Amino acid sequence: MNVLRGIGVPESNILTLLNRQPRLLLYDPVRLKEIVEEVKRMGIGSSRMKFLVAVQAFRSMSKSTLEKKIDVYRRWGWSDQEINEAFGRYPLCMTVSEEKTMAIMDFLVNKMGYSSTLIAKEPCLVTRSLEKRIIPRAVFARELISQGLVNEFKLSTLFETSEKLEFVNGSSLVFVAVFLFPLMKLKLNVLLDLLLI
Repeated sequence: MNVLRGIGVPESNILTLLNRQPRLLLYDPVRLKEIVEEVKRMGIGSSRMKFLVAVQAFRSMSKSTLEKKIDVYRRWGWSDQEINEAFGRYPLCMTVSEEKTMAIMDFLVNKMGYSSTLIAKEPCLVTRSLEKRIIPRAVFARELISQGLVNEFKLSTLFETSEKLEFVNGSSLVFVAVFLFPLMKLKLNVLLDLLLI
């Protein structure tokens, strides 16, 4: 705890961490200090709760595993600055396996035509389920666009909007979410066949 206090992590955040992940505080202090320095270098302020999420993410893997995960993002054209910014936005993007990251990036970039750097601005996408969320919503969106029902979807709207309609912008999106998402789930196999053609 002294390592965290020494860099300005608020007591309330340390107590929250103790409540959620007490094992983190039993971690080797030398390695914990290295991780804390690495997270600081990536630009996350120690006063934010996200700082501790980032520390937990780094603690969950070895240095070599972390480097492999960073290399995956580099292979998709992300600069070190984009990697740091993505990590700062959503630290859990570093906890995803290399295989899952590659599969999601391949689908979004090569099959759906999104820019890799656009995905860097929405790093939470790589933590979502490819089969349960990304493919069904992407195929559905592509069908709506091809039918001229909508012009485009922002990545965050398409993949992060709750199916429970906690927030929706515009009445046409309400219609889509209320009436067509259930239909989409029923017709997923047909829509997947369209994608694979």
